[in-house]
Amino acid sequence: MASNVKYDRNSNVRLKLAVGASQSKGSVILLNQMPVFLLENSDSANQASGVLPGVGLVVELPVTGADNAGNVAVAVGHKIYKDGTQYNRDATNGVLIGYALGAVTSGATTAIQVALIAS
Repeated sequence: MASNVKYDRNSNVRLKLAVGASQSKGSVILLNQMPVFLLENSDSANQASGVLPGVGLVVELPVTGADNAGNVAVAVGHKIYKDGTQYNRDATNGVLIGYALGAVTSGATTAIQVALIAS
C-alpha cells in the first residue's frame, strides 16, 4: 500500500470530528461541504465519530490554500480539486477529488489528509 494512504475501504473510514454542539447520532450533517453520518451524539468537546458517505480512501496530499481568485484558507470539509499539479480549492480550473480533513493557511502548502470521492 502507498505510504500516503491513511484509510481505505477495508478500514471502514470512521473518524472522530469536531461536529458542533447538540448533534444526534443517526443524522447526516455538513462540515462545510462534506456530508458526515454521525455514529454517536456529540460529546462535551463537540466531537463525534462519523462515517464519510461515499469515501473509500483517505490519503495525505500537499494541499495549497488557494482558489481561482488567489490565496484562501482550507478547513475541514472544504472541497479539494486537482488543479494542474496542485491540490487546492479552485473549482473553476480544477477537478473535484474529495474533501479536506485538515486545515491549510491561506497561501501555504501543507500535507493534510483528504477524503477521496468518486465524482
